[in-house]
Amino acid sequence: MISKDNDAGAVKTVLIGCGGFTFNTLYPMLRNQPVRLAAVCDTDPARREAFARFYAVEKQYEDYREMILTERPGAVLCVVNADMHYEAAKLCLQEGIPVFVEKTPCRTSGQAEELAELQKRSGTIAAVGFNRRYCTAYTMAREIIRRPEFGRISMYYSKFNADPYGSHEYFIFNHIIHHIDLARYLLGEITDIQARRTIIDEKSGAWEVHFTALESGAVGTIQAASMLNEAYPMERLDIASTGGNVVVDNLRDLRYNRTGPRRDRCFAEPLANDGDCLTWNLSNGYGIGAGIFSYLGFEVELDEFFSALRGGPKPRSTIEECVGTMKAMEAVRRFLN
Repeated sequence: MISKDNDAGAVKTVLIGCGGFTFNTLYPMLRNQPVRLAAVCDTDPARREAFARFYAVEKQYEDYREMILTERPGAVLCVVNADMHYEAAKLCLQEGIPVFVEKTPCRTSGQAEELAELQKRSGTIAAVGFNRRYCTAYTMAREIIRRPEFGRISMYYSKFNADPYGSHEYFIFNHIIHHIDLARYLLGEITDIQARRTIIDEKSGAWEVHFTALESGAVGTIQAASMLNEAYPMERLDIASTGGNVVVDNLRDLRYNRTGPRRDRCFAEPLANDGDCLTWNLSNGYGIGAGIFSYLGFEVELDEFFSALRGGPKPRSTIEECVGTMKAMEAVRRFLN
């Protein structure tokens, strides 16, 4: 149970959407936050009741508007779909209530701009769950590529694999968007967007997106496919520059390949701290495995949201920041439709 009724300063929070991702992944990530879950909302009574029973939530609602306006919470979490995320965020911002919505935050860049304007006028926090911005390895990669020694970024490549999807449109909108947003987070704004695809059947296909990074001029490629099992390695990122390259494999392994010392003699030499490859990988040791260490970023994004409510810095993924991602996605879809 995560609710903390007796905790001093606990944030009264309500939740929209009691599906499997919320139940098993996102809500448990609040275990270290001073949160009191006052009510949950879902249109499916069985799902709503199961969530409320397991997490000991007293109040249940079928209508999210009724819940928000009745409970007047200190924070709202919404984990449903793009349409509901937009509607819930709009109501919260109009009412001056901080809100966290999962990706995708809305359907269009116009809706994102509308929400961003509401966020600006209300002074209320509206955070978006683009968790790749918070993944440990990608955060490390972002720091590395900003080091002077890394030089000018010239090439960007990322790859994403998934199971066959219910529809191609949903795959584009729900998964390719992650790597569009990641490219913006790492490189800044992107332009010259082009895309192409090959369709295997109604649930499977492969897509390729090309772009140019405005700041560095780097050329980029994003490959995404819905034709393999997600149990295979899902993701790969490779950013190359004049000073080396950084590679992230499957979120768990990072390698920073630097220009090391020349080794043209036959006997061993010591590791060069200022030039040989730096690596990081997820430890599976007792007490620090995947079940505790939040390398996927979900706990970190929620921590940023609730920390901001206590006067901390603005989250790195707000609805205002996501306007550019929605515009880039519209450019991708113009090529694929």
